[in-house]
Parts: sequence; structure tokens; C-alpha cells
Amino acid sequence: MRLNKYICNLSKLAGKIGWNFNEENDSRVIEMKKEIERIGRIEFNIEQFPDGAWTAESTNVDGIITGGSGNQNISSTIKDAVFTFFEIPPHLCADKLLRGDNEPVTVKQNVYVWQEFY
Repeated sequence: MRLNKYICNLSKLAGKIGWNFNEENDSRVIEMKKEIERIGRIEFNIEQFPDGAWTAESTNVDGIITGGSGNQNISSTIKDAVFTFFEIPPHLCADKLLRGDNEPVTVKQNVYVWQEFY
């Protein structure tokens, strides 16, 4: 998993200096985009826990679940989970593939409060 993130970050850096992986034309990416268009959007339920851990599970696509701890970039981790679900190779994991122009990002979040009674 770390190797995939390393490759993904390296490909993003290569893109910034002009390298083009033509991810938009890859058949796997085209199929992923068609499926997401058919679904409408992929929604997640994000839960954060008192110890800083968090989980994100898709509410409308079975099998997409991820999580972490602390102040990780939740959005990036969720995108990685979506790419993994659709079996997109790390060098094709461009953020722009998962969100259209001017499309808002909505995060639904549950926060639980525990109260002890003495």
C-alpha cells in the first residue's frame, strides 16, 4: 500500500513538470468514470473516534472502506480507496479523475460524545 502511495505521489510530481500519463484515455479509467456516472456519485459516512482514528465507508457502493489515525489527509485517503476499488494503477491516480469541474465536495460526519455519570 505504501508503495502505491509513493508511486502515486511520484506520478503527480512528474505531471507537474510536464510528464503526461494520458490517464483520461486509459480503458480502466474510462470504465471507472462510466460507473461513477451511472451511480451519480460515491457517498461516504465518515466517523471520527476520540483517539483520533477515523473510518470512511461508502454508503452507496459496497466494498469501499478506508480509515486512518490522526490528522491524515482524509480526502486523499478516500480517493486512494476509490482508485483501489476500481483497480486503477497508482501511476494513473490523478485527483482530477474523481471530481468534475466546479463540483462541490460534501462531507457528512458523525461525531459521538460520551458522557460519564457519577
